[in-house]
Amino acid sequence: MRKLRIRPPAYTDRNTLEVGGFARTYWVAPQPPEPAVGGGPEPGPPPLLIGFHGLGSSGSRMAWWTGLGTRGPVEGFQCVFPDALEQIWDDHGCGRRDGADDVAFVGALIDELVQTGAADPGRVFMTGVSTGATFVERVVRIGAVEVSGIGLVTGTARVASCGVAPIAAGPTAVLLMAGTADPMLPYAGGLPRGSMGRLALKHVRRILLDESGHESAPPEALAAEWAAANGCVGVPSVDSLNGAAGGKYRVERLTWAPGAPGSPPVILYRIQGGGHGWPGSRQYMPACLIGPIPQHLDATAIVLDFARATFGCGAAPRNHR
Repeated sequence: MRKLRIRPPAYTDRNTLEVGGFARTYWVAPQPPEPAVGGGPEPGPPPLLIGFHGLGSSGSRMAWWTGLGTRGPVEGFQCVFPDALEQIWDDHGCGRRDGADDVAFVGALIDELVQTGAADPGRVFMTGVSTGATFVERVVRIGAVEVSGIGLVTGTARVASCGVAPIAAGPTAVLLMAGTADPMLPYAGGLPRGSMGRLALKHVRRILLDESGHESAPPEALAAEWAAANGCVGVPSVDSLNGAAGGKYRVERLTWAPGAPGSPPVILYRIQGGGHGWPGSRQYMPACLIGPIPQHLDATAIVLDFARATFGCGAAPRNHR
């Protein structure tokens, strides 16, 4: 029997925004007919969640692959998923060969959504996976947009971005998820490894102006940097989360506690043996290429809980498994 390929749904609400002479596209997740979780809709514009895809992907695939395109709106978020030109974001800050400005696109997108009444400017959360995460970190690091928090899934920051700009943004809640067996953004930091890593670097050389600085920052070092910027004090507390799969992929949650009441925390989920992907989602490539994607950890629920907490609308992240 021929094996059927699973394809993401074709969203009808694809939008185009002109930025710097380039037509930039993004996808708006449809709102559900049912009330948001916790009762009826809130008065005024909903909180905004923007999800950034990784290398070689798209906004619509990010919405489908993570489940944020359906689960986010059910929980009251306005969810939007931008497309990168040539399927890659300028997460280095060196510029693109085509001359487009990805950071300007993000700012224009938020302005558009706010001006049309689709989103609340005081409640913006950005998340990304892989290079989408490293791009999100750069945008917020340089203070290009104001957000309540960010969620970085299997992605941290590029050495090029960290070297050019110290953290300039005001206090920002930061969530990270990283696997210790990730060959694309190694847990110890450095360049991507293996055949997929070589392909990624080839794409970077073709699209971005400068491939140097493509090394990724170690997640614990990046978390500590953001914790210092947020005024967190002391060493992180460590909670062991026992999930399914017989503990095959042990998860530890490191929390840098706020230094003052109301200050944002920094939380890192360290996934022992985890590979390069969105935890709880599909194993989109063989584990020999990208490492295993743990299925017992619901990254989507963790991101949505964390985002809600940054808006002051919910508690700290629960033990999802």
